[in-house]
Amino acid sequence: MKDTQNLTALIADILNQMERLQYAASSIKTFRTEYNKFSAYVSETTGEDIFTEEIGLNYLKEKYDFSAETVSPVKRSAAHAISCIRRLGEYHICGAFRRTTCNNDGSLEWTLRDKAIVTDYLQAVQTTDNSKRTKHIRSHLIKRFYKFLELRRIEGIRDISPELISGFVASLQGLSSAYVRQHLSTLRCYFRFLHNNGYSKQDWSVYIPKMVVHKNLTVPTLWEKEELELLLSSIDRGNAAGKRDYAIILLAVQLGLRVSDIVNLKLSNLRWERKEMELIQQKTGERIVHPLLGDVGWAVIDYIKNARPKSEEPFVFLTLNAPCTKITTGAVGFAFRSNMRRCGIVKRQGTTCGMHSLRHTLARRLLEQGTPMEEVTDIMGHKHHSSITPYSKVDINGLRECSLSLKEVNENA
Repeated sequence: MKDTQNLTALIADILNQMERLQYAASSIKTFRTEYNKFSAYVSETTGEDIFTEEIGLNYLKEKYDFSAETVSPVKRSAAHAISCIRRLGEYHICGAFRRTTCNNDGSLEWTLRDKAIVTDYLQAVQTTDNSKRTKHIRSHLIKRFYKFLELRRIEGIRDISPELISGFVASLQGLSSAYVRQHLSTLRCYFRFLHNNGYSKQDWSVYIPKMVVHKNLTVPTLWEKEELELLLSSIDRGNAAGKRDYAIILLAVQLGLRVSDIVNLKLSNLRWERKEMELIQQKTGERIVHPLLGDVGWAVIDYIKNARPKSEEPFVFLTLNAPCTKITTGAVGFAFRSNMRRCGIVKRQGTTCGMHSLRHTLARRLLEQGTPMEEVTDIMGHKHHSSITPYSKVDINGLRECSLSLKEVNENA
């Protein structure tokens, strides 16, 4: 960690390193612009040229109404600011940063001399009843910790200390509370594995702080029938992108499919002879069958016949430009937001309004129609009734029916 807290020097070091790592000119320009705003704020509020984590957090709170407890989605401008301030904090703590790159070959070179240890841990995780997605997330989170060690020029787990763990926890500041909790939980589990299997004499898990994240704090956007009709009717189905977007959004509106299941939907999942769609859910690993009738079926047919690129890819929804590969969840979210803006739909601040909100809307509609909880559970692809609880909070009328008057409370007291 660098001893200096001089903000100007800190910013100059970060921008120089970004140039050395060949970041795009547009990215460097975005960081420089945000740092100029931050420098002006620091000068105005403190009269000094310094940086501390507290000043960074105050800046985000005052200018972007963002704090470590924020759980609702942030605007793009706020996301840029958070990224810039977070990088200042990381550089101040570690004295360096690395450009993030994807490691698609599954190698464990990033674990340095602990490669065998991490491999043993991941194999132990794979023996438990966890989904592939869970295993991938745990691997990614441990990788982040080792990246932190590498920046501090520490070769492996045998050289860590309570101070180092504290520094790593501090480097997570500014991330969502749910993500930080997951990170700490994974690291705690990893440290216990090291101690229980003789890789470490010290049980470092006791130095990992515990945090409580209340579930279902955000309120999903409530989509009215008129809004859904406006959204779908505004999509230009005269071109390939429109046909694809219309089919994707309709699958979420009518069937409540998760985005992960939509992007991983394969041609083999479409059982046209039975007019059904049968798939294994990415999140739960459970099999689910949906009817392919009416608008949904015809929308998928229209896309496949008239818009889907000719490709050997097994997936239904592909990118439009070569090489035509499976569409990503990010691209689906971008297309959804673009269509929202195009038809002028704006949701109030503090609500989640992504593709998943369409799934919430379907569940709410089913509950309002008096559909039995067992049927809603099956339609949404859950195993247990308790999984429907997050959807019940949007059924305002149902909650009103459950309320008690003050008279009833007094009489039964």
